[in-house]
Amino acid sequence: MSTDGRLPPTTRRGVALAAGIGALALALAEPLVAAGVLVGIGLAAAVGLSASSYRRVAVASALLPIVVLGGIAVVGLAGTTVPALTALVGALLGLAAGGVLGGKPTPVALLRAGASALCSAVVAGGVALLIAGIDTLGGAGPALAAVPWLTGDGPSGLFLALVAAAVAVASALFLVPPAVFTVPSRRDAYDGTRNALTRAVGVATALAIAVLAVLTMLSPFVPPLESLVDAVAGSVVVRGPLAAVTGVAAVVAVSAAVVRGAWVQTDGRRNATVAIVVGAVSGVGLAVAGVGSLGGVETTLVAAGFGATAIVLGVGWLVAWLYEGAVLRDDAPDPVTALAGALAAGGIVAGSTADAVLLDLETVRVGVATIVPIAAALFTYDVGRYGRTLAREIGPHASRRPQLVRLGWSGTMAAVGVLVAALGLAGAAVLAPTLSVPATAGVIGAVVAILGGTWLLVR
Repeated sequence: MSTDGRLPPTTRRGVALAAGIGALALALAEPLVAAGVLVGIGLAAAVGLSASSYRRVAVASALLPIVVLGGIAVVGLAGTTVPALTALVGALLGLAAGGVLGGKPTPVALLRAGASALCSAVVAGGVALLIAGIDTLGGAGPALAAVPWLTGDGPSGLFLALVAAAVAVASALFLVPPAVFTVPSRRDAYDGTRNALTRAVGVATALAIAVLAVLTMLSPFVPPLESLVDAVAGSVVVRGPLAAVTGVAAVVAVSAAVVRGAWVQTDGRRNATVAIVVGAVSGVGLAVAGVGSLGGVETTLVAAGFGATAIVLGVGWLVAWLYEGAVLRDDAPDPVTALAGALAAGGIVAGSTADAVLLDLETVRVGVATIVPIAAALFTYDVGRYGRTLAREIGPHASRRPQLVRLGWSGTMAAVGVLVAALGLAGAAVLAPTLSVPATAGVIGAVVAILGGTWLLVR
């Protein structure tokens, strides 16, 4: 018996072939569906890799934001509603096809994929806010120049900068797990070194603040000291390194806090939090570098793209969480059913673009993009139901001969249905300009033929 929800290999390959034919037919109506399929395959690959080793989990976590950003770019290039819907259908096709080939995702894969999506959403949202802030300040140069002065001007601003740097460094020293630097047998020595470093940072900060406070209080009485205090407090040489140390230490402290908080929620070596965090940060960073290398892209558009990526990834985390619960309850939707639904939806969306009356190349193109995916959906549903029965009663090593017979029978019925529907469409297109009654008869005949073929296919 099959334990991973996968169909027998022969049936699985037949369903994949039907999905490919349906996707090619949809690409006749809207070429962007091919890009959508690639996005869906990338998402399926990210989910599949999440159930493997930590290195592959890191790769999957890095792949996720890149694929989602690419999908948003594809939908954005579509422009109008129908091409955008067709591209989304293509993404669903690729994702469902990956589920058919690899079986239902395991709870561990869904848990890790959801965590990757959530972590990537936070990082992408932060990047979007950062880019929006840079655009508000007038560019990267003015933004970098303004960072050292975020705590304020003058001696008071320098006081706050010193305190912020000390707190950030101390937080990083205490939040980073000791296992990063040492082994359990040397834990005491590590604690001593960490405490000594923390005390050194505290003493140096207190000494600097004390000296600055004394100079500030004496400056009204000694004019040269006032110039010295102003020069030190307003120096980029002083403020710049303080801002850099504070920023790096804050990032390390936040990342370490995330790792610590997640580590206690999972048993032992099964925890992949470090790989997820590293992969998410790397993936968003690569996406930022890729967008930056394009050149000529408006900053507001880039910020909107990463903001949309954060939203989609957040929704993806929710979907993964809900699907994980459905898998644990053993009532999750079957990938074959999802694939059939995506093919049928693609055919319906493609059919909504039909506005031609005469029988011409445009009518044929839209007709193929409508009829073939629907027929492929019916084929996929019927064959998938048969394959699930084989997997449940016999197992994944069921004989190829009955599978080939069923594939041949269902494929023949689907081909006949496509032929009859095409003849009905051609008759309706030819007769529509002259007589309304024959045109209606042709449409009714085509519909009856499709319904009859559907009944034969799924009975």
